[in-house]
Amino acid sequence: MRRKLVFGAGVAAVALASLAWVTGANAALLIDRGLPTTNLNNSAGTNRSNVAWTETGYTSADYWMVGDTFANTSSKIWFIDTIRLWTVGVTSTAALWGGIDGSPIGLVSGSGTISNAVYANSSTYQGYSGAYRDMHQVDFAVNIALAAGQTYDFFLDGSGGDYVVPFVHASNAALSGSPQVGANDSLLEANVVGGSVASVDAWTSLGNGWDKGSDVNVQAFGSVPEPATYAMLIPGLGLLGFMRRRSKQKEAA
Repeated sequence: MRRKLVFGAGVAAVALASLAWVTGANAALLIDRGLPTTNLNNSAGTNRSNVAWTETGYTSADYWMVGDTFANTSSKIWFIDTIRLWTVGVTSTAALWGGIDGSPIGLVSGSGTISNAVYANSSTYQGYSGAYRDMHQVDFAVNIALAAGQTYDFFLDGSGGDYVVPFVHASNAALSGSPQVGANDSLLEANVVGGSVASVDAWTSLGNGWDKGSDVNVQAFGSVPEPATYAMLIPGLGLLGFMRRRSKQKEAA
């Protein structure tokens, strides 16, 4: 696989709606693997922390997306409403694919909100040629329930620039100088064929276009329900189970 550095070398539904409404007021940053703050660009030399990835040499009918994972390491379920990524270079549109690890990958958000972005020192991404490139923050509105211990796979899709998919921002965790929750120097790639994900593979940037490992920079926002919220959910789920049992009895009759 060729890779390229950017510019370089029902009732229950009512109960669930109530749950989302209650927890929405307590939205929090659940995963913080944001942009690096140190060792930026060419001046950092071999300690450079920032990089960007896309797949090259494909068509819109058969292409690869770069992605990564994050995990719920807490003891409670998470309700995620926003996933934030960053891109480098031209980004006309952005879409997000994802799914619980081990489950099918599908389109989660077909239209991310794109805005200009810079590093903490107000600079932007510098390609290895020395030219500076625009950066973008992309926020995806999602509705994901991630149980304790579950891992979520995600992938950037979209359009803009010279390649099928925009470049997604990544960094080496040890050199980033910012929280890099869940970073493991491992990435994912997904092959989209005819509008569906045909395969998913893990890969590392170490020795594959770079001299170190990297992870996609991502933040996930959402909420963790309080115990009282679970009490609101249980009656709805119980009633749903009752309705399903009655439906089965009617089918048997």
